[in-house]
Formats: sequence, structure tokens, C-alpha cells
Amino acid sequence: MKKVSLEDISKELGVSKTLVSFVMNGRAKEKRISEEMTEKVLAKAKEMGYKANYLARALRTGKSNTLGLIMADISNAFFAKLARSIENEANEFGYNVIFGSSDEDSVKSGKLIEVFKNKKVDGLIICPAMDDIKYIKRLQKEKYPYVLVDRYFADVKSNVVVVNNQIGSYKIVNDQIKQGKKKIAMVNFNVGLINMDDRFIGYKEALEANGLQLDQSLVKNVSFKDMEKETELAIEELLEQQETIDTIYFSNNQLAFLGLKYIIKNNKSVLDKISICSFDSFAVMDLMEIPMVYGTQPIQELGKYAVDLIMKQIESDTIEPQEVVLPISYSKEMM
Repeated sequence: MKKVSLEDISKELGVSKTLVSFVMNGRAKEKRISEEMTEKVLAKAKEMGYKANYLARALRTGKSNTLGLIMADISNAFFAKLARSIENEANEFGYNVIFGSSDEDSVKSGKLIEVFKNKKVDGLIICPAMDDIKYIKRLQKEKYPYVLVDRYFADVKSNVVVVNNQIGSYKIVNDQIKQGKKKIAMVNFNVGLINMDDRFIGYKEALEANGLQLDQSLVKNVSFKDMEKETELAIEELLEQQETIDTIYFSNNQLAFLGLKYIIKNNKSVLDKISICSFDSFAVMDLMEIPMVYGTQPIQELGKYAVDLIMKQIESDTIEPQEVVLPISYSKEMM
């Protein structure tokens, strides 16, 4: 397929290539090009599938043509797939990506941000740790291009790409209740992260919508630092109540994997009585002979929107922050 050029757009609209170039480079106001014409050019460029030649522009502007990407935990399949999606999309714009993993550690996250800035990356895509708000505020003050993905801070107006954690969680739990489940336990992760808090809110709202009371003894919270040990302890405590619970809902894929591993090793027969749900999936979930309901996050779309937003900022520092919220899908039928 022929790559769309500025000249192609100008011919379609019957205007000069120079005018189109000014619009696509964010210089429409400077060159006194009307808002109406600017919108026409942008609409036509989108319709024709135009992508700017960032590589050529880098040679003119001295940009590094590199993005810095900070993931919370690159060993987690979700973040690994998201990093690949971002890398693939960035490549479409002629950009390379440098990776780093914060391991949910704000100090490490802050160091990575400084390392990437010193390497003159053109923008940052960050899955922030819990206490990263101070670094995000600094980036905002410096007008350094950045996008928050998977998580965000309500107090800082940023470019954000996330899934609808609250509604996704609500739908999964509500579906269990509609199937007759009444005592649904939840194993949650890193309480204080807004995405995990929203998943808990969705869980709680599903209970309330169906006239069920929240039982705090059925909610277990696990930290990143001691995730495996704390998950095992949480499951052990819940299985002691197996006569009074009928579902265990995990708020992320790692918890689901660790929880199932512990159950299979220590008390597999309990799976005949207790349903298992997870907000998202892990790589071998479909191969396990265990009835499950799990969500699927739109990882490709998360990566695409994150790169699109960072490119817009690199193009122009006058872009208003945008918040992209995507839905999750989930398996309603038991395997």
C-alpha cells in the first residue's frame, strides 16, 4: 500500500502542500490558517491514514527518535504484552523504545525517569508506582511529554490511557451473582493504586446492586513486595471459610495464578465447590482444566492510544490532556 504523503492530502483538498505541512506540524495558528481549514486538513489526513515521517523530522530538529517506557513489572505477562504493543506502534512512527521496570518501587521509578531524560528521550510512557505523583507533577511543570498508562493520578491532569476498571469488575462479579453466587471473596492487590481501588469499588457496587452486604472478612489485600507469600496466606484464610464462600475473585492475573497454584497443590477438591474469577488472564489460563471466568484487557489498543498521545505531545506542546478509557471483555461461559 502506498504511503500517504502531504502532497496527496493537498491534492485531495485543493490546497498547497505548504499549508498542509504547517497544519500537520502544529503551526496553523502561527501561519494564521483558519480553524475551519485546520480541521479539514486534519480530518482528511486521518481519513487517508497519514502518518508523519518522524524520522525525517528528527534529522531536522535533533530529536532522539526514542521513547522511554516504564512498566510496573515487566515479568508480568500483561505488562510484557503491553510493552510489545507500545514498541510495535512506536516503530510505525520511526521511534525506538527503551524499557525499564519499576517493580512497583517509586524510588526506582524516579531514577528511571531521570535516566531516560538524561538520554534525551522525546517522551515518556509510564505505568506509575503508587507514590510517583511527585515525579508526574514535575514532568507536568517541565512540560515534558508523558503519558500514563494502566494507572493515573486523579489530582494531576495528564494524558491517560486506561481500561474501565470499575465497570469491568462490576460486570464480572454481577455475572457471578446472577448465577446464584452469594458469598464472593476478593483477593486484591496493592490497595492505593487507583486501578485496584476501582476494581474493589466495582466488586462492592455489584454486591450492593444485588442486595448483598460487603463482608470485610472476605476481602484480602496483597502487596507486591511479598505477593506470593501473602497470596498463599490469603487463600489459606479463605479456604478455612470454604463452607461460607462460593467464589474467589482475583483482581489481577498474577494473584489468580498464584492463588490457583496454591489451591491445586494443597486442596484441589475445593474447586468443585468454589468458583474462580479473575479481572484479567494469564498465558496458560485456557489450558487449565478449571472452570473460570476472566476478563481480557484490550492490550493492543492500550499501546496504540498511548503512543498516539505521546506523538501528539511531541508534535505540539499545546495539546490538551486527554483521557482514553477502554472497556474490557470477559468470558461469561464456564469452560
